Amino acid sequence: MGLSGVLETIIGLVFVYFLASVLCSGVNEAIAQETGRRGRFLREGLINIVRDRWLFLRLINHPLVSSLYRDVPGKPRTPSYIPPSTIVNALLDIMVLKARQIDPAFAGGAPPTLTFDQVRAATLTCKRGGYQVADAILPLLDAAQGNLDVARKSLEAWYTSGMDRVAGWYKQHARRVLFLIGMIVAVGFNVDTLSIATQLSRSADLRKSLADAATQVVETKRFNGVELNVNEGDVKIAQDDLKKFAAGLSAYQQQGLPVGFACLSPAEVGPGSHIQGVVAKCWQNARMTSAGEWLVKILGWLVTGLAISLGAPFWFDLLNRLVDLRGAGKRPEPVRAPETTQ
Repeated sequence: MGLSGVLETIIGLVFVYFLASVLCSGVNEAIAQETGRRGRFLREGLINIVRDRWLFLRLINHPLVSSLYRDVPGKPRTPSYIPPSTIVNALLDIMVLKARQIDPAFAGGAPPTLTFDQVRAATLTCKRGGYQVADAILPLLDAAQGNLDVARKSLEAWYTSGMDRVAGWYKQHARRVLFLIGMIVAVGFNVDTLSIATQLSRSADLRKSLADAATQVVETKRFNGVELNVNEGDVKIAQDDLKKFAAGLSAYQQQGLPVGFACLSPAEVGPGSHIQGVVAKCWQNARMTSAGEWLVKILGWLVTGLAISLGAPFWFDLLNRLVDLRGAGKRPEPVRAPETTQ
């Protein structure tokens, strides 16, 4: 196997990682939507910003914010995103309300009619009342030098910065979940990195087929009729296309890609098959596998799970580079001189 064969082997393996990562990311996103995971992280971010439960509860129940909820405000089905301007307007309104409770003599209007002096006075009153969020807001107000519009922009940037930290928390959590899903897929569908790499190194037809398919996916951003939504730092597919996408990946099994278990193949699990017979054959195959072979297979599954946890954007970017390298290595076809008739 020459250099081109080695490159195609690497492309084939990266292509399998990419397809598996897209599939697992789709499952992860479906779970996140069903459980409202993004909303829970946003709630934690808001609590971390305001640092007071009274302010937090008033904030998530404020009319400007509660209108974004699909369900009852404050419940687990919180929105996954709240615009910075909405949060800032609601927070200023709540600060004025709290200032009135702390000092009945304080006077302040509604958000559209608030003045800079009223906002600063309310913040100072809240600071005296022991509310930590005022310590973060006061320096931004002082930097605005009496301009309320500038102060609002600074507060929006402050909120966005806090939500960026929340996005970092969510990505770390999502990567752990993605690793777990990747391990389930690797074991459940026998996606063994070591076995796949060995088969690719042996089969020129298989590695060329995967390398050609990878080139087509990079160029068209489509796989098995499913459109890939490729944005900066993200690769997604529609939830309705998960089954079709998975079918495209499993189709390579017929070309010799070593994924899945022999005892669960369509030939074994057919209309007339019995579940007890299938289980018995899988158990027999497992017993015939030596301890050393199991260790190698478990290592292959673990490598696959770790690879999937890196995410589809990582593998798509690497696939682009490898496909470009493969294209650069191809020699152009010789140009034939046009035939002339005498």
